[in-house]
Amino acid sequence: MLLYFFVVAALLAWGVSLAWRWKEAKAFAPQVLAAKKRDKEIPEDVTDVEFTDLYLRSEGPRGETYFFVCAAIMFLLLGPFVAAFNSVWNMIWLMSGKSPVFETGTLIHTFMVFLTFMATTIGLLAIAMRRYYALMPPNLKQVIRDLNGGA
Repeated sequence: MLLYFFVVAALLAWGVSLAWRWKEAKAFAPQVLAAKKRDKEIPEDVTDVEFTDLYLRSEGPRGETYFFVCAAIMFLLLGPFVAAFNSVWNMIWLMSGKSPVFETGTLIHTFMVFLTFMATTIGLLAIAMRRYYALMPPNLKQVIRDLNGGA
């Protein structure tokens, strides 16, 4: 039970850290805009709101946020996942004649729980990374080029 609380505390600390990084990036955007305007890299008509949104898309911790969401989902769904797996396993075990080799709690059962959970975790991370790369944020250099009307 103590391990559960450590994991919850670690997830909370990670979430707070990410929220702080998003907040700091948002607070830093006007300073970057002022510096870029001063160096004549960005037109004067670009607003703080417009640049802040673009800056957060390019420099915000998006990848880390995807990993955090995946970790939180997997941690919160671990119990229900194992319960659902055990229900299906038990049903198949009963229908196959109650072989003692495949009884719940045996080595093969535990290994299959592990394999299924890992496959689910990898699938969830694959979905997250596909979404990340499909919606790949531009880097700051591309944002500046686009604000200048570059092709």
